[in-house]
Amino acid sequence: MRTLAAPHPAWPETVELDFGRIDADPGAALRVVAELAGRAQQLRLPEPFAFGESAHRDATMVRLLAAAAAAFVPVDWTLREPLPGAIPERALCHLPPPRNELGRRWREAHGVGICTYRYGPGFVLIHDTRPGGPLNRVHVEAGWVDTFRTLAGTDRPPAGGAAADLADQLAAHQLALRLDDRYAVVLPYHADRRPPPGRAVPAVKPSP
Repeated sequence: MRTLAAPHPAWPETVELDFGRIDADPGAALRVVAELAGRAQQLRLPEPFAFGESAHRDATMVRLLAAAAAAFVPVDWTLREPLPGAIPERALCHLPPPRNELGRRWREAHGVGICTYRYGPGFVLIHDTRPGGPLNRVHVEAGWVDTFRTLAGTDRPPAGGAAADLADQLAAHQLALRLDDRYAVVLPYHADRRPPPGRAVPAVKPSP
């Protein structure tokens, strides 16, 4: 028996995403990355990036790299300046590293799946084995699952209430990065597969 298959367009080897587009519509940029797993082999950012110049740009870049990591899409990009002191190297080492010399230590510390989260029935489990800090699992209890979803889907969390409380606790475990009074990003990226267990299991509980 012969099978006649319709021709399919070849995957582009690389998709470029310029910072003008990222700045104009961060949401669209993140959607491009989410779609790349089915339509391209690599994302390329043609302009060198410098952290520390804009909290908005920094937050978008972190979320962009996290989306690429979650989709297993390699990212070809470079740093223009060393990371500023406000962003520890450990904070980002689980994300796709820059390929130039400024990213050498990032590349050396990098590992796939070393800082991820997954959803369970009524909880969120965060797995963190990034080098240079505690190896742990953080269990986000049922009362904060919806709040965690909100935080994971934005870079401008609400200024008060449960979201601010949870963001503070995640930041205390080096699992969220506050960039200024308005911008904060959850650092682990979503993984569908179960991560291996860590050493410590601090519980993250909602306030009474």
